[in-house]
Amino acid sequence: MNEKLLFFILVMHFFADFALQTHEQAINKYKCREHLFFHVMTYSLTWMCASMFFLDSVFQIGAFFIITFICHWVTDAITSNMSKPFFDKKDFHNGFVVVGFDQVLHYVQLYLTFKLLL
Repeated sequence: MNEKLLFFILVMHFFADFALQTHEQAINKYKCREHLFFHVMTYSLTWMCASMFFLDSVFQIGAFFIITFICHWVTDAITSNMSKPFFDKKDFHNGFVVVGFDQVLHYVQLYLTFKLLL
């Protein structure tokens, strides 16, 4: 996998997962499937559009969207519930350890999905 794609994954993931996530989604996705759904849908649609720079076919782009949606949903559903008790206790270190783990999972998923489809 080339350096351009790795840099692209880093930048696009930051944009899609942080910049486009609303405050309400960030603080409520652990308990409200609607907030989680809209965050994951925005994230996945952003990635679907971005993936067109590297993927050639509608099948590849559609597969990328589906894989990304499912993986991001599962990851965020689990990690947002894992981090919530730490943040509630103001244990920011361990809360951000979970957030960091969440980010690693997302990066690995994106890398493996591109590797599978390219």
